[in-house]
Amino acid sequence: MSKKLIVVVGVTGNQGGSVARRFLAAGYRVRGLTRNISSASAAALASEGVEMVRADLDDVQSLKEAFRGANAIFSVTNYWEPFSRPDCRAEAQDMDISCREYAYDVEFLQGKNIADAAATVVDTLDENGLFASTLSHADKCSDGKFEELYHFDAKADIFPGYVNKKYPSLATKMSCIHTGYFYTSYNILPNSYFKKNPDGTFTMAFTTTPDKPVPHFDPAGDMGAFTFAVSQMPPGKAYMAAGTTCTWPEFLETWAKINGVKASYKQVSPEEMIEATEDRETGIEVAAMYSYSSDPGYDGGMNLLTAIDIQKAGIDCPLTTWGDWAKKHDWSPVLSK
Repeated sequence: MSKKLIVVVGVTGNQGGSVARRFLAAGYRVRGLTRNISSASAAALASEGVEMVRADLDDVQSLKEAFRGANAIFSVTNYWEPFSRPDCRAEAQDMDISCREYAYDVEFLQGKNIADAAATVVDTLDENGLFASTLSHADKCSDGKFEELYHFDAKADIFPGYVNKKYPSLATKMSCIHTGYFYTSYNILPNSYFKKNPDGTFTMAFTTTPDKPVPHFDPAGDMGAFTFAVSQMPPGKAYMAAGTTCTWPEFLETWAKINGVKASYKQVSPEEMIEATEDRETGIEVAAMYSYSSDPGYDGGMNLLTAIDIQKAGIDCPLTTWGDWAKKHDWSPVLSK
């Protein structure tokens, strides 16, 4: 019997690479899509057995060809690349729109291309065969309070919005995987958000209320394990991938205890967070995200399944806790800044 084939979009990224390696270990054929098959990360994956294929998310035809014969597809899109690129910012300025809205348009189109291409292979996909990395729809979940949280809505408008509306047969085979705040973000937070004080203590300052639990996740270490567990569940469900769910003060307390320092959490206003951010557009987008995390919540108040629900179904779903992850990483750049 031939091996099942999973096609992984963004295979050289943290999420895609994690998924590729976990499905390889499970005995799947893995086809990895990337724009540059000559990169060091692409070469490393190829040496592990991944079939590397050049594909461009802006080119739906290249995706259709790459998806041919797929039994499963893992989809992930990247809002922050066009948001940060100088050429994209210049084009946004020429179009007289913000770089935040421009990045939304890019991510939306790329997600649409993935969905359009996946629909052409719906007959070969497993019953649960489309795994989409996504987020909650901030505009809808907040009743319009957060109508410009672009990096959330660009994902949700496609997965599941567009798929549900345009391709109902594909939607029946789709699982939506929401991802919590990445563990990997906190050793590179700007000083305005996470700073060392003159007395050696640390202060973390976000707009989220201190009593609101939020999900946290290791994308490189755990996205593969979580997606593989989801693949064994019935289709048509939505999940929150999180190894730890806790408030920001609890999150910070764990970090401080591990590193033998004192740290405190301070809730600030959106205006304060924006003004403290070197790039104003980043400040607007990020402040909205942390405020949205207070009400209705990072998950939008949706009833998402978790690793616990998967485990209750008798499926192994090991995820890394924040404490375990923090113990294994070098925090000296943060501690010495």
